[in-house]
Amino acid sequence: MTEEALRLAERGDYKGLAGFCLKVLNASSWEDAWGKASRLAEISKEYVILKFLAAAYALSNDEIYSALTEAGREFLARDLAVCIEKVAQLLRSHPL
Repeated sequence: MTEEALRLAERGDYKGLAGFCLKVLNASSWEDAWGKASRLAEISKEYVILKFLAAAYALSNDEIYSALTEAGREFLARDLAVCIEKVAQLLRSHPL
């Protein structure tokens, strides 16, 4: 899972990386993802998951994405690529 996330980040496919977050959470929409991430954060006490989702949402939203500098996008994407594996691990031990 981390390999796919890192490939997306390295290619500069930040919107693809954001969409991958929905896949990791098995979410059908951003609203669904926020609900699942919130429940997972509460169960696992790993509230960093919500930061991960906020970064993903920022990269997926056209208005926010266009307001970010390339350096800002890269920063969010690197953080996101690392957090994706953490979320996958948490989901294995705390299925929703």
